[in-house]
Formats: sequence, structure tokens, C-alpha cells
Amino acid sequence: MPVYSLIDSHCHLDFSDFDSDRAAVIERARQNGVTDIVVPGAFVGNWTKIHDLCITHPNLHPCYGLHPYWTDRHDENDLEKLRQQVASNPCVAIGECGLDYRQQQADRKKQLYFFTAQLDIAVEKKLPVVIHAVRATEDVIQQLRLRPGLRGMVHSYSGSYEQARQLIDMGFYISFGGAITHSRAKKLHAMIGKLPLTSLLIETDAPDQAGSAHQNERNEPAYLVEIFNALCKFRKEERAVIAQQICKNVKTLFNIT
Repeated sequence: MPVYSLIDSHCHLDFSDFDSDRAAVIERARQNGVTDIVVPGAFVGNWTKIHDLCITHPNLHPCYGLHPYWTDRHDENDLEKLRQQVASNPCVAIGECGLDYRQQQADRKKQLYFFTAQLDIAVEKKLPVVIHAVRATEDVIQQLRLRPGLRGMVHSYSGSYEQARQLIDMGFYISFGGAITHSRAKKLHAMIGKLPLTSLLIETDAPDQAGSAHQNERNEPAYLVEIFNALCKFRKEERAVIAQQICKNVKTLFNIT
């Protein structure tokens, strides 16, 4: 089976999980056809690490943002720091930002505050956004409707087909990860077959969300090819066409040359 050029649209290569072998991880990705990797930010403390990593490896592309999972770690000053970071360090997007309603004790009001502030910074800086939406897709859509013209991606998509169509109509891309490699993911499989190829992305979300072949292991960008193979099972286009279009989607969204 030929190796196609692929782009990992969402991978946390800055996380400490990769500190012991990061260069080898990047090389394995390259050997498996992953030409570029988008590295989203999660909290202020890792932005410098992301910046330095992407300077060292030009095929890595930085984003800066405040992840909802670590809302308790963020404070209001971090939003001004984000503005300053983006102003002084070129990046491809604002994010990872969003809403995560998995935990009953999650402070939804505080999450919404940081999410909407980051959306406004993206509008101000004319940058796309990388969005995390878990059990919160409807609230995400509501906020995006208030900011027409804003573009971006919803990563590791878990919403409905109807919500995906609404997001696409607003100019957003839908990204799928390791979940689609599991046979039980029937809803996602049906969705992949119906959504327009021009709106699809693939990602690993490494080190998390490993696919079915790597359960209970650290995920890494080399495994993107397995997600690509899974996606191709539910599309009618030729594999080469799918790979080419998905890469074009990433480059268009993030202005990667």
C-alpha cells in the first residue's frame, strides 16, 4: 500500500509525554508520510516550548490558546498574554479553546468566559480557531453564530451530523481522530461517508486518543496513517484523492505553504 502525504491537524507534541524521544517521534511520523503537524497550545506555560519546537522543526506549526480542561489553571491575565504572544510570535491559529462539559463540577461559566474571549481575539487577529467541544457542540455553535466570518476546526468531532453541517455552513472544518478506527463508532462512520470531503481533516490528538491498534499506549503522529485508512473505508473517492484533498483542507485553513 503506497504511503500518501498526510498532515496531522492536531497533535500536542509539546506535552511531556514526548520529552524522552520527541525527535524520534517526529522522524517516525515523517517515515509514515506525515509531512506537517499542527501543534495546539493548552496553557500559558507551554507556549514558549511550542514556539521553540516549531522554530526547530519548520514542518511543525504553532497555535496558542487556553484549553477548557485546564480552566482552573487560567486567569484573566492569560488573555492579555495570549494577545501579546500572537502579536510577537506568528502562529497558524488561536487554540486549543472551547467547552468541555464532561464533568459535573466543570465551571461552565468560567469556560465560556475564556472561550468567547479567545474567539474575539481570533476575530481581532484575523486567525482561525482550533475548538475543543465535548458534550457542548450546541453551545459552541451558538457562539460561532455571533461571529460570522470566523473560521476554524472542531477537533476530534463528537457531535451530530446535523451539527456538523451547521458548522460546515459557517466555514468550519470537521476533524476526526482515533475514535474512527474503532468498529463500534458507527455514528462517526456514517457521518464520514456523508460529509463533504472538502470539509474533513484528520488528527491524532497525540499523546491521547490512541486508535484501536494502540489502546492503552501513548499515541503519536506516525499513527495518523491508521486514521486515514479508517476514513478511506467510508468514502467513495480514490485514496490518493482523499489524501490530497485533506492536505489541501489543512493548508487552506491554516495558511500553510
